[in-house]
Amino acid sequence: MPLTSTMMSLRPSLRSPLKTRSPLKTARLPARRLACSALALDPESTMHAIRIAVAVPTTYALVSINEYITHRWYQHEELNTYASVRKFAQTFLDRPKLPGGGHVEHHAETLDDMSLRTDAKWLASEPCAVLEGKTYRGTAFEYDIVAMMIAQMFVTCPWVLCGVLGLNFAEASAFIVSATVLHGLIWNALHPAMHGLPNVPIAEGLPSSWLKGLRGSAYFNWLYANHQGHHVLSGRCNYNVCAPLVDHVLGTYVPESEWGPKAKTSNGDESRPQYDATEYARALAAASTVKVPVGAN
Repeated sequence: MPLTSTMMSLRPSLRSPLKTRSPLKTARLPARRLACSALALDPESTMHAIRIAVAVPTTYALVSINEYITHRWYQHEELNTYASVRKFAQTFLDRPKLPGGGHVEHHAETLDDMSLRTDAKWLASEPCAVLEGKTYRGTAFEYDIVAMMIAQMFVTCPWVLCGVLGLNFAEASAFIVSATVLHGLIWNALHPAMHGLPNVPIAEGLPSSWLKGLRGSAYFNWLYANHQGHHVLSGRCNYNVCAPLVDHVLGTYVPESEWGPKAKTSNGDESRPQYDATEYARALAAASTVKVPVGAN
């Protein structure tokens, strides 16, 4: 047999087999083409999905803005720096200034370690009387506060969610309500017990127990330290408790490395539990048993 014929007969056996696609890869190709075709044929659905995705961080930013405005200018009464606001309060409320709902008094009774004052001088003071009878002493999101926050969000947020992002009102409402409720749940799990006050039951407000498991987590420790700095520096920084974004944007955020050395604790080197929901009640009971020396008044 000629050499060329021999080589030709051997060639098929020497050839590498033809590369074939695996059944899985072959099946993926039509699916990818179908998905791409769907996106190309329905750009409106694609844009709607993008709007929904963008609405998540946008809503967080809106919550942060609303919390900042409420905490700084209303609760800390900084609106009263404007003469027109003081005139409004005098004319329509018969008050020298617009009240902040007892928040300034809350600061007056809070020590740097986040516990509350129960000394005789404080308990007999006029600011303390403002908080008298309030179980949570202005620290909790009870249902009336939740309703006010939702109303405020409905005034400020649809302009962005509907007007800018193009969500319909039902979608915007879902974002507003869910974000406000989540904010309140975080607040109630964190804030009252942080100050030694009771956990909020579902009968009175958004329940502390639902997110209680986050206490001690890196996330809650970060929020705790952020808010402690707010108290240590007399309420002039770190305004937001649950959504600190705006503090970072506006330059009112102060890290623990700066406020920590300025903190004064009432218990020396002893560490105070971060969340002791019965601390204030115990301290108040102990204070009531202290005998005042004759002639101390």
